[in-house]
Amino acid sequence: MSGIVILSALLSAMVSVQVPEGGAPAVVAEFRPFSELAARSRNTTDWLLDDRHSKTEFYRGEHPDEWVLSNGLISRTWRASSNVATVALDSLRTGQSLLRGVKPEARITVDGHTVSIGGLDGQPNYAFLKREWLDALVANPLSLRFVDLEVGSTVAPFGWAQKRWSEGRPWPAPGRRMSFRYRSTPEWRTAVKRPDLEGLEVTVHYEMYDGIPVLAKWLTINNGTAVTVRLDSFASEILAVVEHDSYVEGSNNAVMAPPSLRVESDYAFGGMKERSSNHTTHWLPDPQYLTQVNYQRKTPCLLESKPPVGPAIDMAAGESFNTFRTFELVYDSTDRERQGLSVRRMYRTVAPWVTENPLMMHVRHADEASVRRAIDQCADVGFEMVILTFGSGFNMERDDEEYAAHWKKITDYAHSKGLEIGGYSLLSSRRIGPETDVISRETGKPGGARFGNAPCLCSDWGSAYFAKLYRFF
Repeated sequence: MSGIVILSALLSAMVSVQVPEGGAPAVVAEFRPFSELAARSRNTTDWLLDDRHSKTEFYRGEHPDEWVLSNGLISRTWRASSNVATVALDSLRTGQSLLRGVKPEARITVDGHTVSIGGLDGQPNYAFLKREWLDALVANPLSLRFVDLEVGSTVAPFGWAQKRWSEGRPWPAPGRRMSFRYRSTPEWRTAVKRPDLEGLEVTVHYEMYDGIPVLAKWLTINNGTAVTVRLDSFASEILAVVEHDSYVEGSNNAVMAPPSLRVESDYAFGGMKERSSNHTTHWLPDPQYLTQVNYQRKTPCLLESKPPVGPAIDMAAGESFNTFRTFELVYDSTDRERQGLSVRRMYRTVAPWVTENPLMMHVRHADEASVRRAIDQCADVGFEMVILTFGSGFNMERDDEEYAAHWKKITDYAHSKGLEIGGYSLLSSRRIGPETDVISRETGKPGGARFGNAPCLCSDWGSAYFAKLYRFF
């Protein structure tokens, strides 16, 4: 029997099992029937006011081969047959089903070869998903195949040193995690003529958090082969979402993106608002959706979370790569104010350092007298930080000992007053030289960055730049 059959067959017995064929142990929690959640999902308490009743748990689905992760506010359901695939994503507060079709769990391109992770094929119509179709869905033999499942608590992606006031929220955010491991198959390795890719594995991680309709997803790509491989690109989330609107002609992503689902990631940068900083959320047409109203079949109702380019990194044998985390917030209302409150709660949950919000003063001049005067003023009125702003003359790129000693003296003075002190260093919006500046993908020449010119961080200049900053601090 295959590992997946044994795992799904024993799931109802609530035991831990060993995956055969040399696989790692699959940790299976004592999943309760999902039907037990019905009473909790009808709880009338507003989670924005009281989130104590929305704890994340693992459940068995209606089918014996289904696993459910839910906190009473939302739920995500996976079906395990010849492979594993998401078959439901629901808002339990509104009764809304967000999923209209089964897709791969993720996708990667390695050495120019694209492969799906998990997923089940054979859905007859991608306008909607009927439960009676699920038994007939089958695995694509050229996709990475499920190996085992690990469940547990949420894991902090990095440490957070809580050195100043914050709301005191827990880190990591409490909740539950499910990690599905997939491995390359002989069929795929034969199809791409790469027998040396045996041992290529991808683990798809999901986290759901207590008290909020949010889940996170990311991948760990493990090069378990004996050769170096290049990770050209990846899509860490693929969801065939129920479209919010239908246009016979044309389309407008801004209008047609579903208002019940907010998607962003921690790979966000280069913008003054979250929308302009979101480079990973892509609403695309679904080529499998053949019965849509749009006659060009361009309704943007297929969600993919992926980087705009790359990563195009070489992974030596035995190395692993963790992708960014995608966060999915399921709105339970179209009210703009309630949606805004939900977003605020999401940020405070998954990035609690945003609640630190220290009072800071920007100092326009870097001479010692001006900085000491600013430090004294900040101490008098209760500010917590002094920032040497752009154009002040402060230069962290100077690496002579005399300059560092000068600022060490000022820093010690700030600390004696209970203040932190820092400053700006201009990285982007500057031109270093044609051999160093980033190259536009459109023109093949320097320029075209978000703020015009910018030096490449991976150049020799970039390495030296950060080394100077580290030494200065």
